[in-house]
Amino acid sequence: MVNEIKKYQEFLERELKRGKGGEKLFRLHQEKVSEFQHERLIHLIIMLFFIFFTIVFLGVTVGLFAVLAVKGNEVLFVSVGGVDLILIALSVAYVRHYYYLENGIQKLYRFTEKLN
Repeated sequence: MVNEIKKYQEFLERELKRGKGGEKLFRLHQEKVSEFQHERLIHLIIMLFFIFFTIVFLGVTVGLFAVLAVKGNEVLFVSVGGVDLILIALSVAYVRHYYYLENGIQKLYRFTEKLN
C-alpha cells in the first residue's frame, strides 16, 4: 500500500509539472484519496486489535510467570516468552507500516490543495 501511494504521488507530480491539472485529474485524485483513506482505516483497526491482543498475551505471560515461578517450570515460560517477542516485533512493524501509510496520505492532502 505504501508503494502504491508513492507511485501515485509520483504520477501526480508528473501531471502537475506537465500542467495537466483540471477537473478530470481532481476527480481521479478524490477517488484515490478516498480509497487510501479506507485502507488507512482498515489498517488502523487491524493494528489496534493486534496490539490489544499482544498486550493481553503479555498479561497472560506475566500471570503464567507467577504460576510457573512457584512450580519451577521455566521451559514453558521461555516458549511463551518467545511468542511474546514475536508479537512485539510484529506490533512494532505494523505501527511502522501505519506510520508510513498515514504520512503518505497526509502528503496526498497537500496535493489536493494544489489541485484545487
